[in-house]
Amino acid sequence: MRVYQGGTKMWCPHCNEVTVCAGINPSALAGHSGQLWYRQEHKDIQWFRRGRKCQRCGKSFLTAEVQEAFLNELVELRDALKDLKANAEAYYEQSKKAEAILRKLTEALGVLQSLKLYKKA
Repeated sequence: MRVYQGGTKMWCPHCNEVTVCAGINPSALAGHSGQLWYRQEHKDIQWFRRGRKCQRCGKSFLTAEVQEAFLNELVELRDALKDLKANAEAYYEQSKKAEAILRKLTEALGVLQSLKLYKKA
């Protein structure tokens, strides 16, 4: 037998724990009607928006139901960005070394060209 608890147990971002949250109309929170949403510039990213009200703290918030494949892609992108950020300083130091080497190479090429012109004259 199912016991009615006044909503669904879910994560409340205000309580920072799993609590019972009742469903409310999302337009009451955001002022926009409709539950199915997508980005105009990324129509393949779609979500189902729901309004929630925590039965413990009384605060309301919006949730979004998305495809799990989208979440997996987001995690992969965050991990890749984390690696880029972690290595950014090393990349910067390497680029400074490469710049110094290129400067020396440019100088050497200039000397070689000067020698060619000198030999022709």
